[in-house]
Amino acid sequence: MIKINLKANFWIRLLATLLDSLIFLVFFVTTSFFAFDYQKAKIHNILYYVWLIDQIIFLLIWYILIPIFWYGKTFGMWICRIKVIKTNSNEKFSKVIFDRQRLFAFLWMIIFTIFAILISPQTFEQAALIGIKKEDLTNTQLAFLLIPTILIGLASFVQLFLIITNARNNRIGLNDTFSNSFTVWINKYEEIEDPNQNLIEIKPRIRNLPKLEWKN
Repeated sequence: MIKINLKANFWIRLLATLLDSLIFLVFFVTTSFFAFDYQKAKIHNILYYVWLIDQIIFLLIWYILIPIFWYGKTFGMWICRIKVIKTNSNEKFSKVIFDRQRLFAFLWMIIFTIFAILISPQTFEQAALIGIKKEDLTNTQLAFLLIPTILIGLASFVQLFLIITNARNNRIGLNDTFSNSFTVWINKYEEIEDPNQNLIEIKPRIRNLPKLEWKN
């Protein structure tokens, strides 16, 4: 028998996800005060782009770099005493984290980048004041606003679906399968049979052949 980390259940994984999301939301709202003047309903042009870049950097650090260097843990996972481990010992751990975040942090980083490219501070300010209405915005502005809005909806749906798959009986969600990883308890273990315990080593048998003498 060998001892391995017990796979984390759905609810503790959900709690860790909510904690990390809450911290990101606090950072998102707090930093927005530097870019937006809420009293005057104005946006600082340069700080608008700085604010979007800050979100991308935060996602990169919080969901990718920290788990790589902190042995598979985000802050929310550390609080909940769970972590990510790889199932393939030959695979680099950084690749596992990258694969896990393809439809999470990386997707939101792409959305913020699209915001910075397509939506100017003026368009964002106009949409915030009057709402997204066809009669108040040009067709170009409306299209540029709808693209990231649709992406946000799709990203939220995909991530919600992947989170729900963590409720499977084997505690292995689709994102775990895609990234060849498990989410496990840090200090809880289970015992399983050692797959190498009953293996019989087969060695070649040395046979001594009789000596043959040839006579003419």
